[in-house]
Amino acid sequence: MQAVWITRIVISWIAWDLTGSSTYVGLLSFFLFLPYITTIPFFGVLLDRIEPLKTAILAQFIQGLAAFSIFLLHVFGILSIFSLCIISLIIGTANSAQGSARQTIVPRIVDKPTIANAVAFNAMNFQVARIIGPGIGGILIGLIGTQYTILISSFFFIPALVTLSLIKLAPKQSEPKTKDTNFMGELVDGAKFAYRNVIILECIILTFIASIIIRGCHELLPALADGKFNMGSEGLGNIMAAAGVGALISAFLIASRKKTYNDNGIPLIAKISLIIGLLSVTILGQADTWNMALFAAFISGACVTNVAIDMQSTVQMQLTDSYRARVASLWLATAIGGNAVGSILNGIFSDIYGISNTFFYVGIIGIILVIFTQTALIMNNKSYKI
Repeated sequence: MQAVWITRIVISWIAWDLTGSSTYVGLLSFFLFLPYITTIPFFGVLLDRIEPLKTAILAQFIQGLAAFSIFLLHVFGILSIFSLCIISLIIGTANSAQGSARQTIVPRIVDKPTIANAVAFNAMNFQVARIIGPGIGGILIGLIGTQYTILISSFFFIPALVTLSLIKLAPKQSEPKTKDTNFMGELVDGAKFAYRNVIILECIILTFIASIIIRGCHELLPALADGKFNMGSEGLGNIMAAAGVGALISAFLIASRKKTYNDNGIPLIAKISLIIGLLSVTILGQADTWNMALFAAFISGACVTNVAIDMQSTVQMQLTDSYRARVASLWLATAIGGNAVGSILNGIFSDIYGISNTFFYVGIIGIILVIFTQTALIMNNKSYKI
C-alpha cells in the first residue's frame, strides 16, 4: 500500500511540475480513481464467484510494472501528461481489482469472533498508508527526484507478491454460484441489499461526502504546498507527513478501543470526526501561515482516517460471504471513487476561483450535506439513534 500511494503522489507531482495547473493535477487523480467507479462493482460480483488470491497477485504485479514503466519513460525523456493518463488508468484498474479482493480476503483469514478486529486493522493499514505513503513520496521527491522515487516505489510492490502467495483462506461460507447465474442480476442484487440496509446506506452516503471533499482536497496538496506557499517538494512532503501523523494517531486510538465497531450502526465518533474534518478543510483553505496549513492537514488526516476505518468496519459487520465482495466493493467504489470526482472538480474550481476559496467553500458545503443527510434519514425513518 505504501507503493501504491507513493506512486500516486509522484504522478501528481509530475503533473504539477509539467503544467503548473491544479486542473491537470486533479485530472491525473481522476484517472487514478475513475476505475473504482466504473470497474470495481463488476470485480465485486466476480470475486463473489471465484477465489480472490490470484486476482490480488495479478493486480499487484500489474501495478509494479506500470510504476516501472513511468521510470523508463522518465529515463528516455518521453514522459508526458498523455502517457501519465494512460498509466494512471492501468494502475487505477489494477488497484480496484486488488481492493475488491482485499475486502474478500481479510474476513476469510481469521475466525468469526475476530472479524471485526481484522477488518479494522486492514482498514487502518489502507487508510494510514494513503496518508503516510504520499508523505514518504514527497520527502523522497525532494531528496532524490521523481525519477528514482518512482523506481523505488516499483520495487515496493514485490514483498506483497510473496506474502499474498503464502495466505491460506478459510472455506467460503456461502452457496456457490452456478454458471447460469446472471452477472448483472447479481450486481443489481448487491446494490439493492446495500440500499435496503439502513446502516450500509448511511455509511455509503457519509463516506462519499468525506471522500469527495476531504480526500478530493488532499489530492490537491501539491498545488497548495507549492502554488500558494511556494514550499516546493519539501513542503509537499511536510504537509503530507502532517496528515500522516494525524492518521497514525487516529489509527492508534481506534486500535486501542475495546470494541472496534458499533452494533447499532455508525459510531458517533465517526460522525463527529466527519464534521471536524470538513471544518479543517475550510481552515486549510483560509490558512495564511504554513504552520496553520500543517495543523489543518494534521486534523483532516486524523478525522478522515477515523471516518474511513469506522465506516468500513461497520459495513463489513453487516455482511455475510454471500454478499461481501459485491457490497464491500460498492462501499469502496464510493470511498475511492469520490476522490476521482472530488479531485477533478476541486482542481477545476481551484484554477478558476483560487485554491483558498475552493477549500473554504467545499468544506462548508460538506457540512451542509451532512446535516441534510442526517435530517432526511430521520424524517424518512431510515435512521437509527444518532
